Amino acid sequence: MLRQGPGVNLRGALLSLVVVVVAGGLPCQARPAQAALFEGGEGLDYFRRCAQSLEGRLEVVGDPRISDRVRVRLLEGDPPEVSNANLPYDQLIAKGHLLPLDAALNGPNGDGSGRWRDDFLPGSLDRFTRGGHVYGVPLLYTVQSIYYSRKHFREMGWSPPRSWTEWEALCRQAEAHGEAAVAFQGRYTYYLTPLLAHVYFHLAGREAFLRQQRALPGSFDNPEMVRTLQMVQTLAREHFQPGSAGMSHTEAQLEFLSGRAAMLLCGSWFKSEMRDKIPPGFELAECALPLPEARSAEPRAVQAGAGYLFVFQASPQPAVGIEYLRCLTAPSRVAELVEAQDLPVAIRGANSRLSPDLAGLHDLLSSSTSSFGEGMVPGPQGMAQLWADARDDLLSSRRTPPEIARALERGARALGQEPAWSWPGIALLAGLLLFAVAVQPRAATRQESPRARLPLADLAWLALPPLLVYGLFFLGPSLAAFAAAGSEWDGLSAPHWAGVDAFRRLLADAVFWQALGNNLFLLACIPAALTLWSLLFGALLQDDRRTDRWLRALFFIPSLLGVASILVWQALLHPDGPVNRLLTPFGFAHYPWLAQTHLFSSLIPIAVWSSGGFQLILTCAAITGVPGELLDAARLEGANRWQSFWAVTWPHIRPQVLAGYLLLLIGTAKAFETVWLLTNQEPASGNHVLGTLLMQRAFTDLQLGQAAALAVVMLLLIVAMRSLLARWSDES
Repeated sequence: MLRQGPGVNLRGALLSLVVVVVAGGLPCQARPAQAALFEGGEGLDYFRRCAQSLEGRLEVVGDPRISDRVRVRLLEGDPPEVSNANLPYDQLIAKGHLLPLDAALNGPNGDGSGRWRDDFLPGSLDRFTRGGHVYGVPLLYTVQSIYYSRKHFREMGWSPPRSWTEWEALCRQAEAHGEAAVAFQGRYTYYLTPLLAHVYFHLAGREAFLRQQRALPGSFDNPEMVRTLQMVQTLAREHFQPGSAGMSHTEAQLEFLSGRAAMLLCGSWFKSEMRDKIPPGFELAECALPLPEARSAEPRAVQAGAGYLFVFQASPQPAVGIEYLRCLTAPSRVAELVEAQDLPVAIRGANSRLSPDLAGLHDLLSSSTSSFGEGMVPGPQGMAQLWADARDDLLSSRRTPPEIARALERGARALGQEPAWSWPGIALLAGLLLFAVAVQPRAATRQESPRARLPLADLAWLALPPLLVYGLFFLGPSLAAFAAAGSEWDGLSAPHWAGVDAFRRLLADAVFWQALGNNLFLLACIPAALTLWSLLFGALLQDDRRTDRWLRALFFIPSLLGVASILVWQALLHPDGPVNRLLTPFGFAHYPWLAQTHLFSSLIPIAVWSSGGFQLILTCAAITGVPGELLDAARLEGANRWQSFWAVTWPHIRPQVLAGYLLLLIGTAKAFETVWLLTNQEPASGNHVLGTLLMQRAFTDLQLGQAAALAVVMLLLIVAMRSLLARWSDES
């Protein structure tokens, strides 16, 4: 029994505590305006200095994964004032979530020296001009170009190419000298997009380029597009560095800086990103992408993308956001960013502060009269996946250029069509429901307990906590997912009921079936490989010798690394890494293990290495529980080590092994991180798993109804596997 001390009022203390909790949950004052910015190679120092000039009215929130954070804030209805996160801005514009900036652009700039609109480079405001209104202003300017060493070119007597024919001839000269021609980051296939856009824009002309971005009929299956694909595929097949299909962006850049490749295709962030890796005396230089021979070519049109910044209409203080954008783009101030980070910007005159290494970029921008790039006009949802598949086919030469052009044309036309129910989809849902509901483990034979039954009140108190936890963390979210799967919602406007439409669209999508097939492949390979591996080494290391203990600890270490284990395997499976050096005599020189074409065959050793230690510990713990007298009796009967294992050990550890196998099945069914990271969040259709497809539908395409339907299918798949495995365990 609690006793009150002198002067202590428990009722008053509890009341005070309630007041403090409630008051602590209430906002004391309005938050300052916020700029949610991507924290990349340019850093945030410049952005924070500009925020300081607003005297505390705006704060900068930076994060390398700011896109995920802002998406969540949009779903919660709490957008920041300003952001440059990677979001579906065309959808945000269509829904009225972004503030038009026309009135502000017609006013004074951040210096008060002229009209704000006139500060920007030609064409740089066109990217997010919709219906005559400007919704985004550019700051950093991403220009695609060819990087080379001026010193190396001077020593070899080479000149920067200006035409495509000159470029191919220069590539052959470099290869004749014994070095790779072009370093390329082929593991992330979207780095090929600027080259494809460059060639098609100059071959087909600006109007055809805009038609293709709208995915209009005939804009893919045409002679100019086929020629574009042929030129780029020939360049990739004959002149990209061997093994480039398995390299990331940093790996390809290091290949160029180490002198193993004569040129590098990259954007203007290259020097800022690799500033500390450039060798002394390298004499970095760049030139414009070579022009294809065509009458419609526009030599003074620069392909550029910008780090656009937007103001959200529903933010608490949009006027402060506009004031912050004026400050960021003020000509006198932005020159500080150019000089400090050596990055080009979309502001007139500021690029004169670029270093001599980027003189080529300065010349390119100062002579430009217009610009072009992807996303100049809104296109249909789903085109990004079609382009990802086309780039993968192009780099792997899986299809010919005419076949790729026809596939793009068919895919673009199918995007606007209403899908029908597919019989395989209906069969899949029916089968999963059958296994999840009808296939249940046999009920255990009831035996009367000699103990007295507990009173109903005691049973309720004992059962209530686990039932609450189960309902809160499993049953509630599951029911919410079923409800969300019946609605159509983009996270930006109010949801509305759509019945089973999300399931119909999902099950009619070929990408879903490819992702499901990949999951089934992983389910068949990874749990079996891990279980067999843990059984083998568990049997070998079951003794209590010091060597066995050290080996068990050594095998467990990779399980502690988590996602960091991917970095280890990126180094091991580099095209010129240790694995290929060992396998070179067997024909694996420069083999791109981590290219999207070979990705799933590389996931099995990664999974065994990173997760096998945990399974090994579970198996060793189960083996330790086997009665020693039974093993001694088997040895007395003349059984060898393996006979003792199968006759005595296995029957005792089978329930634990099957439980571990079920956990592996569930984990594999939810496979996500490795595929998502190794493809840099843009897997081709053939590399999707259900987890990556769910992420893409939810946060990239903003099709939350389809994402919820996919979550329901994954839930049914896991429950069905659990039921089937439990029934098999009972029968065996």
